[in-house]
Amino acid sequence: MNAAGYNFFAFGVLAAWVPVILALFAILPARRAVIASFLFGYLFLPDMNIVFHTLPDVNKVSLTAFGVILGSLIFDGGRLFAVRPRLIDLACLVLCFCPVVTSLTNGLGLMDGLDASINLIFRWGFAYWIGRAYFTDWEGMRELALGIILGGLVYAPLCWWEIRMSPQLHGQIYGWLFQSFRTDSNLFGYRPNVFLADGLTVTMFMGMTALLAFWFWLVSAPRHLFGVPMGWIALFLIVTTIFCKAFGGMVLMGSGMGALMAVKYSRTKVAVLILMLIGPAYMITRSTGDWSGNRLVELIGHYSETRAQSFGFRLHNEDLLAAKALQQPWFGWGGWSRSHVFDEWGKDLTIVDGLWIILLGEHGIVGLASFCLMVLGSAYLLWKRIPTRYWIDAACAAPVALAVVITLYVIDGLANATFNPVASLAVGAVASMSFVAKRTFAPQPLRVARALVQPAAVVSSIKDLPYAYSPSRP
Repeated sequence: MNAAGYNFFAFGVLAAWVPVILALFAILPARRAVIASFLFGYLFLPDMNIVFHTLPDVNKVSLTAFGVILGSLIFDGGRLFAVRPRLIDLACLVLCFCPVVTSLTNGLGLMDGLDASINLIFRWGFAYWIGRAYFTDWEGMRELALGIILGGLVYAPLCWWEIRMSPQLHGQIYGWLFQSFRTDSNLFGYRPNVFLADGLTVTMFMGMTALLAFWFWLVSAPRHLFGVPMGWIALFLIVTTIFCKAFGGMVLMGSGMGALMAVKYSRTKVAVLILMLIGPAYMITRSTGDWSGNRLVELIGHYSETRAQSFGFRLHNEDLLAAKALQQPWFGWGGWSRSHVFDEWGKDLTIVDGLWIILLGEHGIVGLASFCLMVLGSAYLLWKRIPTRYWIDAACAAPVALAVVITLYVIDGLANATFNPVASLAVGAVASMSFVAKRTFAPQPLRVARALVQPAAVVSSIKDLPYAYSPSRP
């Protein structure tokens, strides 16, 4: 989407956003300023994009990243430069600079590659780096998770307004009206868009906020938020997600809750590992042609003929795009729709929806693999390093739930492109906490354990560890 059709207020909001972020850093603790900036910027700023070649596109994502980095440098010293590089960070680095190699191997030139690379850095890379820098303890993860839940609670009334009135808020406030007035014959009202790209993105975000609230309620961490029982908050967010009417988002929300309930009641985290494997398994089998998906289309047809046709059409497009992608397998075709399939008259025969097929087509196996390693590698490290019996501890609730959330975003990326800077911020946070968990739960001498940065909550709730904790604040 470009800047055409937007009113002056939309341009004014974007122009004022970086100063607003600096004001947030001036009046709030730095970590809370980061959370507020990413959530407010993503959820409420206009969904517009001003394109500059060889410069990052100007939009709410790039401005938020720039504003937070500037605010951190001015008000929080060298926090961003205190990140100790780890092997997992290499995946993010490869993802961000892969477009340079892609452009060079396709003869598109260095500047084209730098342009694409800069946009990826602003889109995901900076958010990951900020997450690595600012969420390095248990209390910080709790603040991030609660901030996301609060974002969902603030967004929910706007969702309900559009469910009743149709998706018009973006057009009424910023001038550009989304051409999406989808209804569902089985549910009341419309599918809301609010200020995000589409209703699928809204449903996914609301579903993840519901998942976080549900897990916090299940492990009593905390029991209340602003005096309201967490169970009621979770129920409200779940109902809102259902009425957002994107089937995939609802299924992923339920799948995440089911996996976490398995941890709670059966003391096994295998279900979470299975969720982590779904994305890579689908990508490999679909790109190689080992699985056609026809049986699944037939199964869906018993439930809904419309959904079966939609899914079958998606699979057909993936077959065409995967075949084209594997003609340039390692670094892809680059931008400018070069990864699409055209007929002899130049008509585009494909519709590209899933994030995975976009990455495979544009940046090849290297780009797709680095994305999966960045997200799922971070989630797996945390999965591995926190023992199962501590997953239900209140102190570990936030990193555990956020690891599941980013895993579900990868699964959603099989069909949609909803992965966003808030999710990337969470990936960086989960990566940082995986190293904290490694130090926390690995047996070691008492004198070393006392030097660890641990939350006071762990001291009171985890009493059977063979070594001591020394609570301190970040």
